[in-house]
Amino acid sequence: MTTSQAYSRPARLLQIASWVIAVAFAVFLNMLGSLVIRDLSFAPKGGPPEFKQFIDTATFAPLDAQSKALEQERRALGDKAGTIDVGLERAETDYRQAQGALRNWLSTRAATGDSRNDSELQARTRDLDTLQATVVDWQRQQNELEDQQRVLETRAAAVREQMGQLNTEAEARYQVASRHYQLVVFGWRLAFTLPILLAAVWLIIRKRNSRYWPFVYGFGLFALSAFFIELVPYLPNFGGYVRVLVGIALTVFAGIYLLRAFQQYAERKRVEMQQSQSQRAQSIVYEKAINAYQKKLCPSCDKPWNLGGDRVSFCIHCGLRLFETCGCGGRNFAFFPFCNQCGKPVQHTPGDAV
Repeated sequence: MTTSQAYSRPARLLQIASWVIAVAFAVFLNMLGSLVIRDLSFAPKGGPPEFKQFIDTATFAPLDAQSKALEQERRALGDKAGTIDVGLERAETDYRQAQGALRNWLSTRAATGDSRNDSELQARTRDLDTLQATVVDWQRQQNELEDQQRVLETRAAAVREQMGQLNTEAEARYQVASRHYQLVVFGWRLAFTLPILLAAVWLIIRKRNSRYWPFVYGFGLFALSAFFIELVPYLPNFGGYVRVLVGIALTVFAGIYLLRAFQQYAERKRVEMQQSQSQRAQSIVYEKAINAYQKKLCPSCDKPWNLGGDRVSFCIHCGLRLFETCGCGGRNFAFFPFCNQCGKPVQHTPGDAV
């Protein structure tokens, strides 16, 4: 068994400092990647397509001018309709008032029996007829204006239909151009980020336990940032197919990796269980042993040993010796390098030494 200072204060500080280095390395790589993407053109010249580029202006412009002229004419007719409505309302009011006055005058005349005012009756009747004619004239103007508005609306509807057809055709061409633009941008960004992703995967698999692991993990963080920030937002969305396919691929990759890792773990444990206690004990590193002790797990089979009680000496699952008694009488975890009572090196039992 080899001793280690992994749980000492300097070691913990070194671990924290290493992660700080990893994060700082990832940050500076992200800054460098942003500068590269900013200075390199990953898009076709001219920028993203605009809708107005795909409209048939030779046909659309006259229709647009005609639509604006019809709109002005419609507003003018609307103003005129307002004036006619006001005039008609006033004429109807005057006519009703004159009718009321005539009825009152006739009632007075009948009550007094005075029939000498036939000329006045004729004059009042003529005035009432004149007011009624005014009302009729305003109604005629109103009807004529409504006819003009209906004709104008029919013409405007025809123009809008033609403009809508042109917009529909332009929208179809615009969507095709937009998809092509997205594919080009995505292709350039994929060409930039894919090597980074592959390099990060290789480093994590091969070099994650090397002496310079902070740089390996820092590069991995940079690769994740490049994927999720520089690539994923530009994934072309053709009905969601691309995102779904990427999700399926990632799920399959992660599932296969986890299944293989579990199978390798199970096979490794099976082989270990066929070895002697001494061989298994010698293959257990100090850090793992201490970590397992703190969790009350056997460092060999990873199962809880305290099911047999806190005073057990052997793992009840795999039979590995876990505790020994020092010459001073102190009880020690078998992987402790020194006795916790007298401080002397732990004397391991012959045949089961770790």
